[in-house]
Amino acid sequence: MESIRPDNTDPISLRPAQNQLGTIMLRFVGLLVVAVAVLAFVYSR
Repeated sequence: MESIRPDNTDPISLRPAQNQLGTIMLRFVGLLVVAVAVLAFVYSR
């Protein structure tokens, strides 16, 4: 079985994955804050 190797041996940068993870976390926290605010508003009525 022959191994397949890429033409360039540069390491794969992890920057895009880190940025994407940060965006997902930011959306999650934002939605969590909105949900808590809505529940607090409904509860206070």
